[in-house]
Amino acid sequence: MSFRLKQILLFSCFLCFLGQGIFALNTKEEDAILRDFAWQKFTQLPKDERQKIGVTLSAGALRGASHIGVMEVLSEAALPIDYMSGTSMGCIVGALYNAGLPLQHLQDLVNNIKTSFISRDFNIGGVLKYLFAEKLFSSEEFQEFIDKEVGSKNYEDLPIPFACVSADIKTGEKVVFDSGPLSLGVRASMNLPGVFEPVEYRQRLLVDGGIVDYMPVDLVKKMGADFIIAVYALPSFAGSKPSNIMGYVLRIGDLRGAVLTEDSENQANFVILSRVGEIGSSDRSKTNLAIEIGASSAYQALPQLKEKLIINGVNYVFK
Repeated sequence: MSFRLKQILLFSCFLCFLGQGIFALNTKEEDAILRDFAWQKFTQLPKDERQKIGVTLSAGALRGASHIGVMEVLSEAALPIDYMSGTSMGCIVGALYNAGLPLQHLQDLVNNIKTSFISRDFNIGGVLKYLFAEKLFSSEEFQEFIDKEVGSKNYEDLPIPFACVSADIKTGEKVVFDSGPLSLGVRASMNLPGVFEPVEYRQRLLVDGGIVDYMPVDLVKKMGADFIIAVYALPSFAGSKPSNIMGYVLRIGDLRGAVLTEDSENQANFVILSRVGEIGSSDRSKTNLAIEIGASSAYQALPQLKEKLIINGVNYVFK
């Protein structure tokens, strides 16, 4: 804990802890007590009496399941979240979490996801059309799946303002969804180019948002966030090469994302890195591992995150 923060908290908490033996504690224990006291004060502040917090979740295919673990830790820490954004898998996790699905249910969905949830074309006939007739798979079933899970919600129905990113394959423009049917934006945001047919929407042809904004920090900033937490499912380009077409498409997205996220990280106030690079981007057998890594990464980063928020908001906490 920084010396400046300790000075402020020791002075502010002196009367609270007087006679309870705090000054007989070692430095580590003292830091923990002071941080927890200030954190409790911070989380209890009304929204209009503290800095606004935005959380953005990166793309990352099935490695992005790590976001579930991160959100579980942030939720247990009672972190107030005022705005959210996401791309691709980050959009899926962010949208379903925001729509009220329990994190355990999200984990079950990811662990038991079937190709039929995403496309009716994931069968022998569809694969043959893909290979020989150059017919891309439809992702329409995925939109129906999201509607079934969230009850056909619109963005306007969500308790936390939320936005996600897709890309117009015709122009290369970033397309932001923050109103209308939630399922449409989620489908467009994860719609892998070269695998799924583009989503036709308002004269646009929409594909995975990761090719234009892998970790959309800018969206929560525009919404009004004063403090932005970026959650990055960190890929790795070492090790084995992709073994199939989808693997290569996802690798290209990761390479593009690595370039885009550098600027996003610089714009964020705090970054949680989930080091899930050794997990294959389409490896469904390791989604639990990805979730565990996300939770571990967030847990390790939590003391530093709390301290930074308290320091930035000390005028609010002890107003």
